[in-house]
Amino acid sequence: MLWGCRKADESAPAPEWVVQVGTQKVAAAIFEADWSQRQSRQERPVPAGDVLAAFVSDWQAYLAAGQMGLLEDPELQKAIRRVVAGKVRETLAKSLSKPSSDAPIEQIEIETIYRSQAPRWQRPPAWNIAWLVASVSPKAEPARRAAVRERLEGYRREILAGGDPKAVFAILCSNHSDDTATRYLRGELGWLQREQLAGRMGESVAEEAILLNPTNRLSGVLESPTRMVLLLHLGHRLVQMKPLDEVAPQIRFEIGKQREEELKRALAQELNRRVPVQTNLAVLARLKTPVVPVTTPPPPSPMPRP
Repeated sequence: MLWGCRKADESAPAPEWVVQVGTQKVAAAIFEADWSQRQSRQERPVPAGDVLAAFVSDWQAYLAAGQMGLLEDPELQKAIRRVVAGKVRETLAKSLSKPSSDAPIEQIEIETIYRSQAPRWQRPPAWNIAWLVASVSPKAEPARRAAVRERLEGYRREILAGGDPKAVFAILCSNHSDDTATRYLRGELGWLQREQLAGRMGESVAEEAILLNPTNRLSGVLESPTRMVLLLHLGHRLVQMKPLDEVAPQIRFEIGKQREEELKRALAQELNRRVPVQTNLAVLARLKTPVVPVTTPPPPSPMPRP
């Protein structure tokens, strides 16, 4: 038997063989392919004689495996199936003419998705707010709460009387605010969306913050059970489109994933067309789920003696 050649027409000349291993004659084309592969890993020419010994040894081991029954080993069969399946999928993928996930993605593809899915790339509106916080106990007497309110009203009058409300607000925050996270940051909370504002300062206070604008920058004294605050409007950002450069990596990744899924579906359809499958559901239902191995963590290392 000649290994490495397809069944030829009887009128065609017999293919050449380069070595006989046991009763098997190995086609020259098989040896040439192995020789080329080995040469590709070397910088100097590799003579045929240097390759032949390793080539023959591999074939001897393979044929011996058949004699020893090792080719029936389930693990080895699984490994062989995976190698063959990978080659089959690679070959079918080329014939299906579908781009793989790692094929080049044209810029025009990215721009088309960017324009057609504009709502996905929008930044929601956000507000830049500073606050001055005075903590007050929920159990505080009315007189105590009134005193805290009057103190903040005084701060408010001072801010309105100053030439630069933002600068005065920053000084008052650093001297009097009870919010340690923003006290030395001029009271600034940074750019926050509506939900973030509500989570940071409570729903009712957040709604007041959203109503502020460049004309009406400073709020009145706002109360909650645990604090009273003054808010200063620093900026409002409307809905914005994220720039293409920012979202292009995400779009490129999604195109790759979509190609991968489409190729998987096409391969599955082609394999089902070539090789129909029937599952014995009755037997499958009787099979027991394999036991999940229990891993025991290693004991801690003993402490070194001093």
